Amino acid sequence: MKTILISHNFSEISFSSMSYSLAHHLADLGHKVIFISHKPYFSKNLTIKKTEGSIIIYSWPTEKRPTTLKDFFWFSKLYLQYKPDIVIGHFVGSNISVSMSKLLSLGRVNTYVYYHTLSKQLLLDEKKTSLKQKVKFIRKKIFYKFFCDIIVCPSELAKKDLKLFHNVDKAIVLLNPMIDRFENKKNIENDFIIISYLGRLDNSKGVVDLIKAYLLYKKEFRHSKIILKIAGTGAQENEIKELSKNNSSIEYFGGISYDKIDDYLNECHFSIIPSKFDAFNVVGVESLMNQTPLLISNEVGLADYLTDGKECFKFDPNIDSMVSLFSRVENNIDYQVSMGFDARKTFLKKFSISTYCNKFSDVLL
Repeated sequence: MKTILISHNFSEISFSSMSYSLAHHLADLGHKVIFISHKPYFSKNLTIKKTEGSIIIYSWPTEKRPTTLKDFFWFSKLYLQYKPDIVIGHFVGSNISVSMSKLLSLGRVNTYVYYHTLSKQLLLDEKKTSLKQKVKFIRKKIFYKFFCDIIVCPSELAKKDLKLFHNVDKAIVLLNPMIDRFENKKNIENDFIIISYLGRLDNSKGVVDLIKAYLLYKKEFRHSKIILKIAGTGAQENEIKELSKNNSSIEYFGGISYDKIDDYLNECHFSIIPSKFDAFNVVGVESLMNQTPLLISNEVGLADYLTDGKECFKFDPNIDSMVSLFSRVENNIDYQVSMGFDARKTFLKKFSISTYCNKFSDVLL
């Protein structure tokens, strides 16, 4: 039996579900899992007992971001109490959990850190490289080199980005999974062709160019049946509102709660991901899960695991390519239903929780 520490969110919501499910999978195999949950927050530790293994859940003393000395001392005490064999870190929680584990174990603990976001995506959204950003990159290089045994990337694109920006070769690729919430596919009226976007409204996501391309297409093909729906919030929200106003063919919803995501993705003909750079894109997997085919940028890591013309149409993240994409969609709408079935099959084959847990536990153990 091993003791495994995971620092993430103990939640079934979105891609947090992969750590939630992995914890249960490892405990079912008889291991002790120490889970530090950022969200939801646990004011008292909770123990989930299995037949042989168990999950013991804690939360950081700092609810917002675990970056204080208090968090360092608290984790040190926790580490010395359990002395885990393996530590898995996600996002900001990985900084303390991984670095302190390496130091306190004198390098003996095995550490795994996730590389969720492309460095070139961060730079694009920052718009300019500041001194603070340069310091962050240097700090990350040191962290990856001296404290991390394995960097887990959600795609080959992320693995290449890691090598390019941080010169790190110790990476493996594990596709992000999703808990299957699908019940049935809703009937969609064919009077219109609904294309929906869901996600952040930041520069790297390409939504402004998407709307500009759509407006150009509608100007040339006034009787087009395509309707564009946009849901999300972010730095470009006001610009997107301005581009969308006075146009009945573009619906902007703002942010939507997570319990409405499945309905939103289920009730469209295609879900679109126009990102200029994206390590993976979880919304894409949620679309496949909901039997909704994708329109996906070639610069999204998820695109490498899909087949153009089967469960998706691929395009380059620029205005001309997106104008051509709208034409392709309109001319091939008769294939939308069969593409939806293929989308669902691809989800079950490549992005299921069981596939992820089995692959990761093979790596860990």
